[in-house]
Amino acid sequence: MSAFKKSSVNSIRIVGAGFFLFAALFSRSVVAAEDETDLYYSVYIGGLYLGSIETEVRQGQSSYIIEGAARTNEAFNWMFTWFATSETQGLISLDKFFPRQHQHKSAWNKNVRTVSMDYVNTGEVKVHKTATRIDSPDKYTPISPDSLTNTIDPMTAILTMTNRLEKGKGCNAQLPIFDGHRRYDVLLTETPMRNIKPSRYSVFDGQAIGCKIDFIRKGGFPANRNYDRPPNADQEIIVWAGAPIRNGRIVPVRMTLDTQFGVMELHLSRYREGPVQLVSRNSQ
Repeated sequence: MSAFKKSSVNSIRIVGAGFFLFAALFSRSVVAAEDETDLYYSVYIGGLYLGSIETEVRQGQSSYIIEGAARTNEAFNWMFTWFATSETQGLISLDKFFPRQHQHKSAWNKNVRTVSMDYVNTGEVKVHKTATRIDSPDKYTPISPDSLTNTIDPMTAILTMTNRLEKGKGCNAQLPIFDGHRRYDVLLTETPMRNIKPSRYSVFDGQAIGCKIDFIRKGGFPANRNYDRPPNADQEIIVWAGAPIRNGRIVPVRMTLDTQFGVMELHLSRYREGPVQLVSRNSQ
């Protein structure tokens, strides 16, 4: 496997996992019975188109549903293929978000994995997983069953962050997350706002809120890696969020990830809120 392929594989996995955590849902709480927002992102590295991610958010006064899908550019099929779909359903109470069910399916080449999680009122998480390739348990760091109590899925984590942004609290927070395979905390740190200039890649231009992302590994990660280094050494991840239209919702508009081949960027290339639809010139 070439160095480029290895780096691309790792980077796309990071972007995919990171996106289902961050790119779907900086959308603010809505008071309508149900409202929908569609977000479509294109991923590039050095101007090379790597793939796309789309998300649909349906949120009402007391419940929410989030659906997402991501896939690599078909031009890379000779080297690797990857796609993933996710869905979360949950309840809203006292300004807090509580997942009730989360499902995720991903395929890396011929290895297909699925995970389904159900959440009970005690905070317990019930997990069911399938995979076409069974790995040895020793391949991954152990996960303490007690550490899963009161965790949330990646999508609900972002809805939790939504309230902070809407209330002007910034994005400084630490969130306990379990995605069905990995247990980790996400540490969010606010960065200075950035003025994003008009671009053929994106529908957004203007002032954007910056959130730096760090992962604190708890379990479920490859055991043969060097974890003595900082979790995101050489791979700084920043999500930029803003409103694509006047009085619109705050959504992720760009995500940057440092790699050995340059900066990987995720751009909001299509956007729909109600009757308003925006499409960038380079939308794939």
